[in-house]
Parts: sequence; C-alpha cells; structure tokens
Amino acid sequence: MTYLQTAPDRRDFKLLIRPNSSLSAVAAIMIFAVFCVVAVGIGVYMVMLGAWPVLPFLGLELALLAITFVLIKKRSTFFDLIVSEGDRVQLKKKDRSGERELKLDRYWAQIRVSTGPSWYPSKMWIGSHGKFTEIGAVLTEEDRLKTAKQLRSLLRA
Repeated sequence: MTYLQTAPDRRDFKLLIRPNSSLSAVAAIMIFAVFCVVAVGIGVYMVMLGAWPVLPFLGLELALLAITFVLIKKRSTFFDLIVSEGDRVQLKKKDRSGERELKLDRYWAQIRVSTGPSWYPSKMWIGSHGKFTEIGAVLTEEDRLKTAKQLRSLLRA
C-alpha cells in the first residue's frame, strides 16, 4: 500500500510504502480469545473422556497461534518512507533488520527494478554510486512496477 504526497511543483514529495494490515490489535485478541475458548472446551471434553495426552498439543497449538498474531502485528509496523526535499532524497526504512536511513543526492538517485525468472517477483531498488537498498518488498508485482515508474518521473522533475 502506497501513500504519495507531492508539492504543487512535483519536485518535493513524500512516498510511504506499508504492508496492508486490516487486523487491529483488539480484533486479533478477540479472535485469539474465541480460539482459546473453543480449544479449551475441546480439551476439557477430551480429558473427561480420558484422553489427557491431548493437552500438551492443545497448549502448543495455542502458543503457535499467539506467536503468529504477534508476528503479523509486528510486520504491520514495517515501512519504506522516501522524502525528497530540494536536491536531497532521504530513505527511512524499517523491516526485520531494524531501522536505517539512506541519504542521496537527487541528481544521482536511481530507481532500479530487477527481475528473475518469469514466476519470480521483481525487486525495486533505490540508491546511487553502487549503494542500493531494496524498497517496496511488500507491494504486489504490478504496484511495484507502477511505483518504480512514478518514482523515476518524480526524481527527474
């Protein structure tokens, strides 16, 4: 998902690229609570039947579900922010590796798209002087190509 904000002269702009995240924290807790109630109900019934070995697997299942929701929520905070002001372009990026910044001269900034085999998604890169950083990894293939084309035109404005 991309959000673009440009100045009237199209020289200065801000582009924010974020993953789609429609699941709120409250909704995740509610879904997890429903799973817990159902799982504990099934677990109690199985224990009453004498099948107590089901309980460790029940705990493992709920733990994996909780970890999944935490990872989904953490991923929703990832972003790529590209800010162009005058002759400077600044990239702020937050992903699994942490947060980092890259500052570029607008004149030298390049947007590259590398493709692999036909079934493999492309990658979009921003950088200059041989120092490139991947951006837009969360975008679909057509959004990535559209964003690359848009960024190229904005950087040349």
